[in-house]
Amino acid sequence: MNEGTRNQLEVKLKKMLNHFDQIKAKQKQPIPQPGIGNIIRRRGGEKDKRFSIFLEPRLCAAAAGWIA
Repeated sequence: MNEGTRNQLEVKLKKMLNHFDQIKAKQKQPIPQPGIGNIIRRRGGEKDKRFSIFLEPRLCAAAAGWIA
């Protein structure tokens, strides 16, 4: 294999690896979704307790004042 072809393949490989790293970083980011969240209950003398909540979209809209 001549040097020119090898250099072209190296450049192409570097681009592919950069693209792969960008995709992996994007996959690690959580997708924000409305109506989903966590509540932390804190009481004196007790360990913090987390609750995961999900509100139906119509309830979120009503809470936000979109629906009368």
